[in-house]
Amino acid sequence: MIQRGTLQTVDTDMVHPNGQDLHLIKSILKQSPEGMSVSEIARALRKNKNTTGRYLDILLISGQVDMRTYGMAKVYTLSQRVPLSAMLSYSKDLIVVLDRESRIVQINDNFLTLLRLTRKEIIGKDFASITSTDIDLHNLLTPPPSTRSEETERIVSTRLGTKERIFKQKSIPTVFDDGARGITVILSDTTEEILQEREIQIREERFRMMAENIQDALFIVENEKCTFANRRLAEITGYTFEELWDMDPMKIIVPEDRKKIEPLVDIREKSVLGPVEFQCRIQRKDGVNRQMYIRISSLNRGEAQYHFVILTDVTDLLSKDMALARSEQRFRMMAENVQDALLIIESGRITYANRRACEISGYSAEEMYSLHSREIIPLEARRVMGETYKKSLAPGEPAIKFQSWILCKNGEKRCIYGQMNSVRHSDAISTYITLTDVTAFAEHEQDLMDRIAGLEQGGGCISPPHPDAAPGFPGQK
Repeated sequence: MIQRGTLQTVDTDMVHPNGQDLHLIKSILKQSPEGMSVSEIARALRKNKNTTGRYLDILLISGQVDMRTYGMAKVYTLSQRVPLSAMLSYSKDLIVVLDRESRIVQINDNFLTLLRLTRKEIIGKDFASITSTDIDLHNLLTPPPSTRSEETERIVSTRLGTKERIFKQKSIPTVFDDGARGITVILSDTTEEILQEREIQIREERFRMMAENIQDALFIVENEKCTFANRRLAEITGYTFEELWDMDPMKIIVPEDRKKIEPLVDIREKSVLGPVEFQCRIQRKDGVNRQMYIRISSLNRGEAQYHFVILTDVTDLLSKDMALARSEQRFRMMAENVQDALLIIESGRITYANRRACEISGYSAEEMYSLHSREIIPLEARRVMGETYKKSLAPGEPAIKFQSWILCKNGEKRCIYGQMNSVRHSDAISTYITLTDVTAFAEHEQDLMDRIAGLEQGGGCISPPHPDAAPGFPGQK
């Protein structure tokens, strides 16, 4: 019977622990900061080990004591806890403690300031029923945080007036002194951090859109590792990205050009900053060679070194340049072998003079290029030639024929017959002039006319014509 009574007493203690006994256990542990075993605490409490163990479990679950194991032994110490009220007061975060029914048990001043409510208006109320005129609480703690045993984190956002506020919500399971469970919700303001991340994401998206739509190949190397490459790189080389990553970049360079660019690659390895530009040929996967213009720019950011490599396919451009050069060569061969003089004038300056033009004027080509076009025209003929030049500038005007004089290097004036035609190229105008030296013909004609005049007048001496008078041709009035 005593044994049953004792068992009943133990069972009663286990189901309904005495608050004084719990307080006494904490007082005992406070006097032994190094810790005590269950047996030591039971002797001091004058209880059996089973009852003492149950009391310690309640204190352990509620966070009032800590337990360490040494082999098979369990050592209990008083928990070194900071009072929740102190934590709420000193934290910069928004903190609210809820019970299992999501009623507000405690809330810190920062949260009250945000809500613009008093503690009396908050404590004991369901958080979902709280309203504020300044902030939208709908998404802040909805749905109600879980009271499961594990911590959870998520990002929540709300509106404060017209501005968005973003918080990192951390939900921590909480056990109260009486063993009841609840949850502590900590809201850390991450608005500025999240908005900066969004801005970075927007900039990255803009960069990627730009990089994927340019005609050049672009790849970025960070600390000798490629971190970005646009699709144009694969299009130019013919290799997939996987194939490019697995191969030595030098292998796509035509062997004859590798020695030329090796010193430049060596410069990159020596971390010399600033742009490096060079031209070389690459061999595509299909064996076709393409001419590349390559630019490498480098910069350091902290411990990271970046290389920005841009490849421009100039094969077609060089082909056009070569075709243009061949066309210009054919033009020069033709121009240098015609019997007429040819001048090209741009902005009043002579930009081209063929061999025949130099023979007529007595100037070398280099001397002609240093002259203004009016310097080879006699003063008395400049006005007429100026008007002819202006007329040639009119849109759709056909080639204009003219007769005039040119002033040679030795001061001699030569009579010329020519054609003038002006062509507009974008903002530039090129004037093409072909000249035929008719001085001998004009002199012969003038001599003949003088003889006829002399015969008609019974013989008289007539002076040669002044250069102002443009020479005529047979049958011309």
